[in-house]
Amino acid sequence: MGLDAKLRLARTLVIIDTRHDDIAAYVSALFAHGADIIQVRDPGASVDAIRKVVETAQRIALPLNKLVAVTGDIGVGKQVMADVLVGGPDLDPGLAHARLHEYALVGAPAFTADDCRRIAGSETIEFALVGPVHLPSGAAATAPGVDLVRVAATTMPVGDVLGTPWFAVGGITPDRLADVIAAGARRAGVVVTGEDDLVDVERVSSALRQAWADDPTLQDYAFRALSTGSRVAGFRNLSEPTTW
Repeated sequence: MGLDAKLRLARTLVIIDTRHDDIAAYVSALFAHGADIIQVRDPGASVDAIRKVVETAQRIALPLNKLVAVTGDIGVGKQVMADVLVGGPDLDPGLAHARLHEYALVGAPAFTADDCRRIAGSETIEFALVGPVHLPSGAAATAPGVDLVRVAATTMPVGDVLGTPWFAVGGITPDRLADVIAAGARRAGVVVTGEDDLVDVERVSSALRQAWADDPTLQDYAFRALSTGSRVAGFRNLSEPTTW
């Protein structure tokens, strides 16, 4: 299965750091409990530490048709041979595609309605992380909340197999997931720190799977996703402003 198809069929994104004694066992457990994409996000870690986790996770993910994503800039993505790169708001997606391998996927955050519309119209951004839906108590900023999820559901319809897949992220827990699903999300991301979170991953995965099954716009989505060719570098429109 191609990377693009794996992305489109993914529902549960799980965000981890590099600080685990047995990363292979942990990644295997996350996939077994319903993770479809494991995103490695650890701003304080060395590139070597990130590479070790990514390489281990990719070996486990490949036969399962799962994905491993890396959070960071283009340099980090290139050094760890990322299949999926999640960049920040300053990431140049056209340049990322030029520097990464030709089948690599690039994701971007959507903090506002304008971000959702921009990403939906982009030829160089394959998916979006929409949020944060919730922020920790006492945070200086205000979370966009489920209102942004509703905007994303309108601008990037989940049943559009040629559209932009997106994941609701930010403070999502099993107990908060129902509101996110009701707002239109069919994919979500959760942050985990250890084995104690495996039950939460399973609960989130199960709820998203049920929401997917109950959504009439997604009834034949898997067939359409597998029948649609993946976008590769040679077919991308790189006409967006790009600093080479």
